[in-house]
Amino acid sequence: MSNQVLSSINKGIAELHPYQPGRPIDEVVAEYNPAKVVKLASNENPLGPSPKAKEALTSLGESLHLYPDGDAKELKQRIAKLENVSTNQVVIGNGSNEILELAARAFLNKDTSALMSKHAFAVYKIISQACGSRIIEVPMIDWKHDLKSFKDHINDDTRIVFVANPNNPTGTFNSHKDFTNMMLNIPSSTLVVLDLAYFEYVEAEDYIKINELLDEFDNILITKTFSKIQGLASLRIGYGIASMELCNILNKIRQPFNANFLAQIAVIKAIDDHEHIKKSRELNSSERCRLQESLESLGMECIESQGNFIAFKGSFNADEMFLSLMKEGVIVRPIGLYDMPDFLRVTIGKPEENDYFINHLSKLL
Repeated sequence: MSNQVLSSINKGIAELHPYQPGRPIDEVVAEYNPAKVVKLASNENPLGPSPKAKEALTSLGESLHLYPDGDAKELKQRIAKLENVSTNQVVIGNGSNEILELAARAFLNKDTSALMSKHAFAVYKIISQACGSRIIEVPMIDWKHDLKSFKDHINDDTRIVFVANPNNPTGTFNSHKDFTNMMLNIPSSTLVVLDLAYFEYVEAEDYIKINELLDEFDNILITKTFSKIQGLASLRIGYGIASMELCNILNKIRQPFNANFLAQIAVIKAIDDHEHIKKSRELNSSERCRLQESLESLGMECIESQGNFIAFKGSFNADEMFLSLMKEGVIVRPIGLYDMPDFLRVTIGKPEENDYFINHLSKLL
């Protein structure tokens, strides 16, 4: 069979490196058969999903043959109330990744460029390159976005600027003032995508103020997810907040029924599960501090994180340590894909999971 058709694929796709998720538990068990497996690789909530969401899902089943509400009206109303915006300023996605991809499809092509930090979330590169767009990477300062210099790297063809705050995989954050100053120096014709996947875990007082940004700037798209603190990663649902005009554009290219019925029902309940969110925040705060102290006591260099993970390095080969830990039943994440080949990233787990990780790491050093 001829592969001539492959010569017609869009520019950039052939050279793409696919996103590499954390190793699944079943794979690790099948390959290494450890006595116990602790997965700390994918920034998942160690407390699991919202109990209210779980309860809502157990009562479903009779309606599974019906299509979901294609506009997710009830969910959009709940999100709009939560975010203090109008419903026509909300677009629902199959995970916040889909919102990122919708923005790329709407604004990027072979004649444009997209700007992002070096060591930024890998999906920004993937979706930009898939659209044939040129990628501009801005070096970080102390593992943080150098927002002050973004204006110096923007070209006439730059259509999107991607900023994750906190950033994955570094965990670093930028203040509201830093971000606002950047926005004031970005052309109003350039869309700025502010990815807040980990915003619930931030404890810094000078963090982003969403409504102030939306009131002041028309060229901003804010994305959030229910995969992290609500613990609904497997249901794949997130959302974007922007001007009514921009949301209308994104909804034009959004696939019908992209948010499934189960996900919509679960999220509506999870939004109001304040107890679960509170417990998740408290656990992350205390264990993030304790885990960093434990890592540093072993001689590790840690990047100060405001997320639910810590990037660290030591006097070892990161890929070899990743493999050694996995054989012992500890799944962390190598982040060479992010041009950080010396680092590993570990998700903040429950106390006993973190202890299991630290104990095995210390034995392998």
